[in-house]
Parts: sequence; structure tokens; C-alpha cells
Amino acid sequence: MPFPADFETYADSRLFIAEGRPTDNTEAAFETMTGWEEFTITQVGSIQGRAYNTSELDVVSQGQVRRKLGNYQLPDSEWGFVAEDDDPAYLIAEEAMRNRTICSFAVVRQSGAVLYFTAQIMNLSEPGGGSNDNLTYTMPLLLQTEAFKATTPVIPTVA
Repeated sequence: MPFPADFETYADSRLFIAEGRPTDNTEAAFETMTGWEEFTITQVGSIQGRAYNTSELDVVSQGQVRRKLGNYQLPDSEWGFVAEDDDPAYLIAEEAMRNRTICSFAVVRQSGAVLYFTAQIMNLSEPGGGSNDNLTYTMPLLLQTEAFKATTPVIPTVA
């Protein structure tokens, strides 16, 4: 049985990037942004969840160590994509990585749900050619805001 044409696009998700960040962290602000570009992804990163550390209190009179959740950080998100050196999405990501700026991202899932978040690009790694000799890259993202689901999903318009 042959694989579908989009087999390498995991879960049929799509990743979009735009320079800069919206005026606030709302659906309307993300949807009014322009300049969206789409990656051809081969690996989907995690964008939801939190990683908590713990704080402890020694209660000597009770002979007990009480633990509770302390601060949290958002997950690091590792994305894989295929690109050529002149792909608009790659150029935005490369410039944002060099300048250490925050970009806006939109993930469109197979169900049509759209998730928005902002992140910094930690680095772009080019491990070499894939099975079809395209250059495959990995892009770890440091999430700056929690991803939220759009209530009235609008797929970003590519510039």
C-alpha cells in the first residue's frame, strides 16, 4: 500500500511564521497580522504544557517534607522542516535567530483548529539531505507565550 503524498507532514499539521509579535496575546491581534509564510514541516514540536519545578518545606514538628509546585517554564519545541535557501519562511526564521527577536507562529491542525503563540528561535541546524535530497533543518523554539486555540479559526494568508 503506497504512502499518502503528505506522509512526511506529521498529523497533517501546518506551521506558519510572521515577523514580530502582535499588539497583544489575543486571537484578533494574531489574525490581523500580515506577512505570514508557511514551512514545509517534517516534524511537529510540542507547543502546549508546562514544566514545573518544586519547592520544599521541612516541617520538623511533623517529620515531613512538604512539596508543592513552584515556578514553571513553557516547553521547548523542536520542529523539522524542508527548505531551500530562498524560502521566505526560512529567511524570516534565519533573521529572527540572528537578531534574537520574537516571532509569531500559527499551527493549523488537520481538524482545522488554529493555535497561536510567540517564540524565539534558538538555532537553525542543517543536518544535510533527506531521502529526497532536500535540505532538512531543525528549529528549536523557546516559547514566550502559551499557545491558545482560536475560537473562530482563520488560516493565515501567505504573503
